Order: sequence, then structure tokens, then C-alpha cells
Amino acid sequence: MQQLVAYNIEILRKIDALLMQLSNTQLQRPSALLFGGTIGQHLRHILEFHTCLLANNEVERFSYDRRARNLLIETEVDVARSATDNNIRLMSGITHDHDLAMESELPGSADPVVQRTTLKRELAYLADHGVHHLAMVRMVLEQELPHVVLPEHLGVAVSTRNHRTR
Repeated sequence: MQQLVAYNIEILRKIDALLMQLSNTQLQRPSALLFGGTIGQHLRHILEFHTCLLANNEVERFSYDRRARNLLIETEVDVARSATDNNIRLMSGITHDHDLAMESELPGSADPVVQRTTLKRELAYLADHGVHHLAMVRMVLEQELPHVVLPEHLGVAVSTRNHRTR
């Protein structure tokens, strides 16, 4: 459990390292590489998934689809950094696994589908999900903001990192 917590905190710290180098304008700038989306939208998405799980960690049922959305996270560096810090704080308090129920919306269905899961499984998902979105952010940074210093392994999956070292 502690390895998953530490890995998620590592990802959140990488987000903060990026945010320290970005302006509000850069966070909000649409990119053709993101189909008109922004770096801020991708970072907000990662942070809100973390907040959704972590803030509801002791609640039996949660939904990423119905998470609270704070659009200021995608436009204001200070708000995004605050959300990152809050998630690190919440993540640091996790000590044990437990069962959860996750609700998901599906196309054409009025009722959510409920899946049994665990906190540990969801932490693994959050890490993979975050890395995936950070890979897209990395492409934009490398092409459009080359002055930004990228944290080591930004957007590279652990399995890829491990494979490269074998």
C-alpha cells in the first residue's frame, strides 16, 4: 500500500514541479496537439480524479463521472498548486486498504453501473491515469514550451521504465 501511496505522491509532485514553471496563460493556451485542449485541462482532470477518490476515501460509494469540477484549476496556477498540495496531504494520510463501490456512467444508460473495487486498486488506476495524461502534457511542453524543465520520467509508465532497464 505504501508503495502505491508513494508513487502517487511522486506523480503529484511532478505536476507541482511543472506548475511552478508555468504561467496562467501557458496553462490556458489551447494546443493543436491536444485537439484544442489545454495543459490546464489535463492537469485539472488528473487532480480532480485524485480529489474524488481521496476526499471520499471513507465513503462506500463514489463516482469519477460525478466528481466536483473546479475550472479554476485549469486556468490559475495557484489554484492548481493548492489542489496538488491538498491531494498530497490526503494521500499521505492513507494507511490501509478497504473495499469501495464505484459508479460509472455508460452511454445510453440512465442508471450508473456499480463496480466493486478497493482503495488499493483505485490508487493503481490513479497512477496509471495520471501518467497517461502527463504523457500528453509532455508532448505539448516539448513542442511548444521547450524552456520547461521536465521532471524525470514524466509521462512514462513504470512498466516501460522497468522494461528499458532490463
